[in-house]
Amino acid sequence: MAKESTAKITCKGINQVAIAVRDIEKVAENYWNILGIGPWAIFDWESPLVYDRKYHGKKAWGREKIALAQVGNVQLELVSPVEGPSIYGDWIAEHGEGLHHLNFLVDDVDEAQRVLVEEGFVSLQSGKFEPRRLKGGYDYIDTWPLRAIWEPVVYAGEIGAEPKMFPADPNAVSPAKIKCKGINQVAIAVKDIEKVAENYWNILGIGPWAIFDWESPLVYDRKYHGKKAWGREKIALTQVGDVQLELVSPVEGPSIYGDWIAERGEGLHHLNFLVDDVDEAQRVLVEEGFVSLQSGKFEPRRLKGGYDYIDTWPLRAIWEPVVYAGEIGAEPRMHP
Repeated sequence: MAKESTAKITCKGINQVAIAVRDIEKVAENYWNILGIGPWAIFDWESPLVYDRKYHGKKAWGREKIALAQVGNVQLELVSPVEGPSIYGDWIAEHGEGLHHLNFLVDDVDEAQRVLVEEGFVSLQSGKFEPRRLKGGYDYIDTWPLRAIWEPVVYAGEIGAEPKMFPADPNAVSPAKIKCKGINQVAIAVKDIEKVAENYWNILGIGPWAIFDWESPLVYDRKYHGKKAWGREKIALTQVGDVQLELVSPVEGPSIYGDWIAERGEGLHHLNFLVDDVDEAQRVLVEEGFVSLQSGKFEPRRLKGGYDYIDTWPLRAIWEPVVYAGEIGAEPRMHP
């Protein structure tokens, strides 16, 4: 009989992936030109649109900009601090621009906050937004055992303000040679993969997890910064609605996961999207001036599975084109 999670708050799907940036218009333009992501709806995220705003539990005035684009079934958000205290400004000061948080839909954001605070977690920043009849609200929770900020949110598909659109022409066509039509996976770099998988199961009901030893012979033609390099990782995979959530942990040998943890600590690491041919995607992106950080192929060979982490810094995130036909040529350990 399958085990059931005891989590009091259950995340059934990743609704949004958010990136903290300084220049929101420039990064939105880069997404449109490089991966064909957009159009973008850009809002001034401030009073009176945003009300009952709190920073570390206390009322605090502030202003941000946000930009929203739909990427398949997931919303991609760019968020930029403008004035006043904010966790986005704190993040950029401490970590630099990059992946910031994940959000998921709940029926009542105040109730979600109450439950999570009772379990010992802390509200970092919260607020409500217009139109009031829809009771829209959000709360960034410091869920450090999950190695990511998670944001329960009530969003009924309408924000009570008119955005500025990029591109302004509704008939504009992106010039991108590689187009991302959906976010397939969100990945988190961690040190102890079993412990973090257990935390997800117990805190947000996310799982079960399939845990693989990510090494030869399952993984072959492995390259690190373009050169063949032996290495071992562990990965843990689970489906959260339409998005695969991955935990990845360096074990031995050079890797961008170990580099990331050494430089920035554990946390959100990369996004991936499906392509028909990973070598062709790499060729196009390298021709445009981007760099392959780490790549490889994986079993079973008949499915031509492969991945390539590309240093797409103008997008303020590592993006990984991947070929994945739904089968990995190894039997995982399951948790629970």
